[in-house]
Amino acid sequence: MTKTYFNDAVIGNSKMLACLTGSGELVRLFWPHIDYPQHVERMAAGIFYISQKNSTSWFNEHDWKHTQYYVEDTNILKTLCENESRGLKVEQTDYVLKDRDVLVRQYEIENTGCTEVELGFVNYSSMITTTPELRSTLFDFNVDSLIHYRHNYYISVSADREVMQFQLGNNAYNNASCGELYGYDSIGMMNDGAISFNLGKIGPGCKASFNLFICASHTLKEVKQMVKLCRQLDLKEEYENTLIYWKGMLKNARQLKTGDKNIDDLYNRSLLVFKLMSDEETGGLLASAELDEGFTRCGRYAYCWGRDAAFITGALDAVGFTDTVDRFYKWAVMTQDEDGSWQQRYYMDGNLAPSWGLQVDETGTLIWGMYSHYEVTKNIDFLKEMWESIKLGVEFLMGFIDSDTGLPKPSYDLWEERVGEHTYSSAAVYGGIKAGVEVAKILNAPSEIIDKWNEAAQNMKSSIERNLWKDEAKRFIRSVRTKLNPWGCEPSQHTTIVKVNEKGYYRDVTLEDWTIDISLLGVSIPFGVFDAEDMRVKETVEAIERALTVHPVGGIKRYENDNYIGGNPWVLATLWVALYYIEVKEYDKAKEYLMWAVESCTALGLLPEQVSKDSGKPCWVIPLTWSHAMFVLVLTGLKDAGAI
Repeated sequence: MTKTYFNDAVIGNSKMLACLTGSGELVRLFWPHIDYPQHVERMAAGIFYISQKNSTSWFNEHDWKHTQYYVEDTNILKTLCENESRGLKVEQTDYVLKDRDVLVRQYEIENTGCTEVELGFVNYSSMITTTPELRSTLFDFNVDSLIHYRHNYYISVSADREVMQFQLGNNAYNNASCGELYGYDSIGMMNDGAISFNLGKIGPGCKASFNLFICASHTLKEVKQMVKLCRQLDLKEEYENTLIYWKGMLKNARQLKTGDKNIDDLYNRSLLVFKLMSDEETGGLLASAELDEGFTRCGRYAYCWGRDAAFITGALDAVGFTDTVDRFYKWAVMTQDEDGSWQQRYYMDGNLAPSWGLQVDETGTLIWGMYSHYEVTKNIDFLKEMWESIKLGVEFLMGFIDSDTGLPKPSYDLWEERVGEHTYSSAAVYGGIKAGVEVAKILNAPSEIIDKWNEAAQNMKSSIERNLWKDEAKRFIRSVRTKLNPWGCEPSQHTTIVKVNEKGYYRDVTLEDWTIDISLLGVSIPFGVFDAEDMRVKETVEAIERALTVHPVGGIKRYENDNYIGGNPWVLATLWVALYYIEVKEYDKAKEYLMWAVESCTALGLLPEQVSKDSGKPCWVIPLTWSHAMFVLVLTGLKDAGAI
């Protein structure tokens, strides 16, 4: 079964992260970390008539009309399902308990018809983890629960009333659709199962309530205890506690009101997203809860990138979530390689995620981010804790220099597509080394370290000017010594041969890549190689807006001839330009880009990675934490300037 690429809604408690569609279908469930493993292959809920076979109607089917929204200022999700032909309305409320790994699904079923009906509720589930080997399912009669398990992962599906029927495997979904389950086997090496419940008779205009619990634990005994506990819970109290928790989190953040409801709602939603995307146990920050299970269109997003995270931590600092930033950088120190570098991306538990190449900008960006965090908190103990990591990272950056160009040696660019010596990567390396200089001064490091690092930063700036600025184009170019064709010979005649690694492998590369790319802005925003008022920066921004503005929907795409998911405008690229205009005090221009982003969010207030160049609607990776971070950085920047 092909699963949707998009999440219409996300809920969780920073340990369990759930993704749902607009019909309320649970499509992904991450636990015990917010990135891994993902357990749900398929889950469906529906209603059937007790006395009629083949009467099951699944809530995600087309004969149901759906309305969905978050309870204001919370991560509690409401999905309203209405089936006029059956005379039924269902209100589904989904939330994860703040202090237990339990997803609560509360249902209120209303009979809007003219006659009494006797209804059953059925839930089909296929789990556990999306890796197929050795998945098993059991039905435990003592706790009256379906339990999926694999090794040390146990997920139960139970309710606040007695199970009527159950079935493990053997066409469980089809039989559930028929309204008749056959529970001959109570344990087996199958991945799916179904359970049904009798909701009783519901008269015209009357309602019935039903509560489903999805519990996760590492042992069978523990998950069975959780099932028992759930049946003892006062769900009105648990709902209220969850409501208070999320609203309280917002009250503890920076209070920011503009008077524009769309902006203010998106600000609050961004903060709620940040909390969901911060791993409770480790402090890692998730790029997105998206998964492309079949690797059909991307390399997946459910990891932590140091690059994304450094921008996200800037937004977290701007709203007062400084403790979350502290935890992240402690996590970053734990993931740093012995040579001082950081690899492409990591799991939340700190292990290296699937990767395809070093991106040297991430090492520079993380060091820059550590110092940027200190500038907000002025906590010198934090700098002391980071010092060995910063020192190791700066020394790595200084050793990763091409002696011919003075730029960082070839690595992947920030879009993870081309190996070369890139303008953005060079700016990030400058920013990282320069941040190291400032930290060294604050901590009274030996003067020879400060002088050596400062000289390295100045040399990097000079190398950027010498290699990457083009007077004839009046702008910076994207890179030099770039491999534009990773699978064969370069398309250009202007090539050279470079050494790939210390084992003596060589390959041809294009001497210069003149493509206009939004990341050229990195020379000023955020790394400050050149002042935003520098004419070279100004002319580069003008070139970016001319070449990368997408007509007629607006917004800025990543670079010329971008073809990833069709070459759409990106929210973060558009807001990057807005940050530049804040820096040069052209606030009206910045606000135009901000409003474009506000109009690009989903109906539930989630910002995507991209917006369709044809329709102007969100079209890829929802929500993207980096997009929300850029929105917050622009909004707080405008607010601090008194411009909004």
